[in-house]
Amino acid sequence: MKTTLALPTALLALFVLTAWYGWARAESPSPVQITTADNHLHVEMNGTPFTDYWFGTRPDRPYVRPFFLPVLASDGTPVTSDQYTVKGGDHPHHQSMWVAHEDVNGVNHWLLTGKPPAQQHHIKFEKIDADGFVEDLVWDDAKAQPMLDEIRTVRFIPYEDGTRGIDVTVALTPAKEAVTLEDAKDAGLCAVRVIKAISDTSTITNSAGQQGEKACWGAPADWCDASGTINGKPYGVAMFDSPANPRHPTRWHVRQYGLLAANPFGLHEFDPKQFPKGAGDLKIEPGKTVTFSYRVIIHLGDAKTAKLDDKYKQYAAQ
Repeated sequence: MKTTLALPTALLALFVLTAWYGWARAESPSPVQITTADNHLHVEMNGTPFTDYWFGTRPDRPYVRPFFLPVLASDGTPVTSDQYTVKGGDHPHHQSMWVAHEDVNGVNHWLLTGKPPAQQHHIKFEKIDADGFVEDLVWDDAKAQPMLDEIRTVRFIPYEDGTRGIDVTVALTPAKEAVTLEDAKDAGLCAVRVIKAISDTSTITNSAGQQGEKACWGAPADWCDASGTINGKPYGVAMFDSPANPRHPTRWHVRQYGLLAANPFGLHEFDPKQFPKGAGDLKIEPGKTVTFSYRVIIHLGDAKTAKLDDKYKQYAAQ
């Protein structure tokens, strides 16, 4: 009799436990929350603001290309700078965090100027899901006609130690004719401008153990970091280059004034003694796609405290 009653009781307990587990999973909020507006996506992480991704026109500037603004550390501190709105900003085209290249078939997709200025047109979001989005864009040529089709995939990554990450994958396909990403200094298929408080106190470091702009600018490395202090507290922004990228490890267009950009194209610009003019040109034939992937890390503490080597190993193993 006892055995007969025990089986239904065990099954009932198992049913209740399974139902509760399913309810708990359904009710547990995702660490990333994305809200859609007319011209931007608002991103929160663990219930606090992280960044806004601007893909449409804003009243304070002409539209040229999408960008992330602000980009906040886990304690809410802004770590990037929008030079377009900074009084006396030295590079108005440095809009916090963005994707751009100085010379694409002779068209300047780095500056905000031009007649008309070269644009990356937002076409649509293929999807917006729990931790990121997939976006279709078109890059203009010199006649404001489609030159490159881009699929941009972005993912937002929370770390247990409070570090925040943004994965940016840029897949480029010629719209018609071949397109050359030319050997140029001002390029960053992922680029960041850090806030002045960081750049004024920053130590630039790369994965090869080099420090300072002179050593790190144009040098190949798995990652590069700019760390400094804001109101006496240490913060940093690092960028990881995927091992799958063309010309990995990339070279870095990194400046003490606050620019951090991955540039695998500027071989001659970085080292004219070793590389002839145009050595860094990368030509994409019609029907072919070239993909670049990066992770931007927003961390508390300096590069060593943030354990960037360990984080890069985890990223590279994915």
